[in-house]
Amino acid sequence: MNDRFEPAAADGSQVSDGQLVARLKKGDETAFAEVLRRYELKVYSLTRGLMHNEDDAQDATQDAFLSVFRGIGRFKEKSSLSTWIYRIAVNAALMRLRKRRQDRLTVPIDDYMPAFAGDGHRVAVVPDWHPAVDEMLLNKELAGLLKKWIAELSPEYRTVFLLRDQEGLDNEEVAAVLNLSVAAVKSRLHRARLYMRERAKRYAYARP
Repeated sequence: MNDRFEPAAADGSQVSDGQLVARLKKGDETAFAEVLRRYELKVYSLTRGLMHNEDDAQDATQDAFLSVFRGIGRFKEKSSLSTWIYRIAVNAALMRLRKRRQDRLTVPIDDYMPAFAGDGHRVAVVPDWHPAVDEMLLNKELAGLLKKWIAELSPEYRTVFLLRDQEGLDNEEVAAVLNLSVAAVKSRLHRARLYMRERAKRYAYARP
């Protein structure tokens, strides 16, 4: 991530992820506490976006950190610590979603993709632009509505959208977290963003 925070060591120097991992593998309890301090809110933010309620997000977050603590000895450091933790968190959230079958509320993303006529010209369900669309996407008062639309995305699109646009990972980092190619990440992100804009357009034009 672009905003990684490295805490200061006792001598005033910065503790790198590599140093933190080495301490974790030795069973250093203060290192485990530091992992929680550094990543707990970020992981909860991600799982909250993937799940449908706070209790599920908290459970998934707890599952993720239990897996981190139990599995640190198997971490080969081929990726960054943050990437590894995000991967575990995504898997924990998706596993709970599958078990509880909560994704019955998702909508087919293709219903909101641009349509094209036989001559290759795009056929818009509603006009491409409405002055309220961009304003609405930036309006904090509509955060609840935007969260609902995100929750309706199927997991493969929702996960990419949240990691990229909410958590601020770049395409390469998202690809590493999800074990996808960068091209696949770009494709899913593009479709997710088109879906969000189309939902906003239809909502804007439906308003009186």
